[in-house]
Amino acid sequence: MEEFSSYTISHREYFEALGRFPITRVYPDLLASLLPAGWKTSRFDVWLHAFPEGAELAPQGFKIHVSSTVAQAPEVLRRVVPVCVRAGVQFKHVADPGLLRFHNSKRSPRKASGKFIAVYPPDTPSFLTLIEALHQATKDLEGPYILSDKRYRDSKVVFYRYGGFQRMHQLNPDGSRRLMIREPGGALVEDERTPYFQLPAWVQDPLPDAEEPEGDGELLNGRYQVEEAFSFSNTGGVYRAIDQRTGNTVCIKEARPRTDMWMGGELTVDSVSMLRRERDNLERLRGLPEVPELIELFQEWEHTFLVTSFVKGQPLSKVRVREDVIVLTHLEDANRVSRFCALLRDVTLRLLDAVEAIHARGLLVGDISPGNVLLDLESGELRLIDFEGALPLGEDSAVSVQWFTPGFRHPERRGIQRLEPFDDFYACGMLLYSLVCPVQTLFELDRTRPVLRFLDHFVEEGLPVQVRRIIQSLLDGRADLARKEAESWALPRR
Repeated sequence: MEEFSSYTISHREYFEALGRFPITRVYPDLLASLLPAGWKTSRFDVWLHAFPEGAELAPQGFKIHVSSTVAQAPEVLRRVVPVCVRAGVQFKHVADPGLLRFHNSKRSPRKASGKFIAVYPPDTPSFLTLIEALHQATKDLEGPYILSDKRYRDSKVVFYRYGGFQRMHQLNPDGSRRLMIREPGGALVEDERTPYFQLPAWVQDPLPDAEEPEGDGELLNGRYQVEEAFSFSNTGGVYRAIDQRTGNTVCIKEARPRTDMWMGGELTVDSVSMLRRERDNLERLRGLPEVPELIELFQEWEHTFLVTSFVKGQPLSKVRVREDVIVLTHLEDANRVSRFCALLRDVTLRLLDAVEAIHARGLLVGDISPGNVLLDLESGELRLIDFEGALPLGEDSAVSVQWFTPGFRHPERRGIQRLEPFDDFYACGMLLYSLVCPVQTLFELDRTRPVLRFLDHFVEEGLPVQVRRIIQSLLDGRADLARKEAESWALPRR
């Protein structure tokens, strides 16, 4: 659902484009104070556009991007705007702190993230002069790395790429639009926006690097050979790698500096801090077979990496959609129902073993959901992963309180100041229910516990009543009753 996340920010009830985000006066008022007479401003999409009266914008060329954190953004504007005004060059910037939080967050598309200000030099000589001036004005500042661009010299905020200045679209058969630029012959080609620096075939880099000899590939930290990327987000990737010292397969999580985990409003936390927090939590859980083994945390270049043992298995979000696991459409098949119940019984007991062992170490998981519980269908082993949001018992943390998967936190516990064991057990109940019917996010629309009404209906249609009892016990926070029910349930083991 990440590809839809930007459409849920501008309005609480309806899907709306980010361009409909209701902006405050913070950036517009600051911009107005920095512009001289004869300059105009307008809002376009997520941007505030500033330009001299009567100015014309070139169709395409080398554009300069300046990145910024939300905290530093007013200072970046104070330094960058005068440089652009003196050069008489048009520019635009993200229109609101809330929009900038999104652009710097994990939820932002990698190919567009990090950009706070875009500057449009009319030609290459102007580009070369202006980018150096912007560098001199901002060289003590730091911002997120813009993945689609090339960094200028040793700057931490100034980047550039070649692309369209004016928006030229081509309509696709599915109704979507592609941004286009023109080749020298006049033909339209796609203005490719990738999460890495890339120039059109006919364009030369005006700031080429010195050629470096090609190597055979580097090991991360002189030790890890990356074999596969499991996933990418704006905050970094997750990789499978081989530890060259031991020969073991490991999992590596990456955190890019000055990118954030955003939980709505003004609540953000730096992704590197969260990775270090996960390291600390795994250290506390060291030796438990139900969690990954911590190997090390290290920094390579500007990025931070956490290495753990590789956990074999599939997330329950994938297990529950297997044809041999789906049960709701086969309640008339007694053998199939029996196999499903054996699976659910085993998952219940192993899940409770894992959560209670973690609690015994004085830690609350905080975010238990089908994506971070892995099951090895061959051995039956179950493990929990992703402990960024875990929290020591008795401690307060606004981050941990907000760090959960929608549908897996009791609706009356949304405004809590501190996590309790109840919150983990409630999430366990919803996790088991998701194996029966994965519609947890819809329960956000009806907070009167419709899950129990649905379970009553499923029992009437043939689902054993023990399923309802186990799930209800966990939703009530009674892990002891859920365990007793599961242990006394006479079913053949798989």
